[in-house]
Amino acid sequence: MMAVGRFLWLFVAFFSCMGPERNPNKDPYSLETLMFLEEVLLDVWEGEESREMALSRLRYVCRNQDTDDGYLCYTWGLIEYKRGNYNESYTAFKKALERNPGDSLYKNLLRLSAERSNNLEDLASRNEEGRVFSLFSESILACRSEAKRDQRFPNLLLLSKEGHLTKDMLKRGVISQCVSKLSEAEQLQISSLVKESKTNYSDRMVSDRVKADPFSKVWDTSFYYKSSEPKDGVFFSNPISEAWRKLRSAAKTGNEPEARLALRTFISEIQLAKKKGRSEASLALALERSAKLLLEQDPVYSKVSFLSKEL
Repeated sequence: MMAVGRFLWLFVAFFSCMGPERNPNKDPYSLETLMFLEEVLLDVWEGEESREMALSRLRYVCRNQDTDDGYLCYTWGLIEYKRGNYNESYTAFKKALERNPGDSLYKNLLRLSAERSNNLEDLASRNEEGRVFSLFSESILACRSEAKRDQRFPNLLLLSKEGHLTKDMLKRGVISQCVSKLSEAEQLQISSLVKESKTNYSDRMVSDRVKADPFSKVWDTSFYYKSSEPKDGVFFSNPISEAWRKLRSAAKTGNEPEARLALRTFISEIQLAKKKGRSEASLALALERSAKLLLEQDPVYSKVSFLSKEL
């Protein structure tokens, strides 16, 4: 009986040392995972003793129980990076990338951690992408150090030949500063090799914002985020937006027949949107109410304001 009692006591003591009952699962957005992260982060910033216990827990789940996207390892890496423990953050971001190899944020944080922890050689040995990232960091470090000035041109020249530098990089930023320290002949040689960027980051930012905006389900929000109006011959991709563009154009000239036709198209498309789902219905209703207020109160629509009665 005493043996059983000792066993039970050890059993309870063991699991009580495991911390709170909440544990993450493979879904990074599950309630269990979010509550686990909340507990860990609160403990990390509460005090030294609770911080070490929380980080110990986070290390364990990173290595053995991370989410499908590597988010827990990423969180561990961020905390260690902030604390200046770059070897630990390098390990954490490596683990995160094992879960999610295509994540560009994880890749950049791995490179920065490797740079700070003198692990660039290890990074270069991982794969071809790691070699390029390592070369990129080595080039930046060479530009910052007079002791490594002889490495500046060979590194930047190799990056240029391999197609990793773009014209935008030579205009501003850390690479631009590096190139400015080279001789005129060296600068010309590199300039002759670089190409236009394949990615327009301004367009990418607009695209990301459009995707994140719930109103994009019922309205073409792209021009809003571009802070512009469609040029002549360019039309809105969403039929509700396009119908309202025609109404606005007709309102400016006082063309009542065209304004009325455009409004009927607008109302028809609004009704179709309302049938797509609860979210779309709510957003379409908001557009409908906004349209009525614009027709009633905005001076742009003063010549066709009587059409507000049809909404």
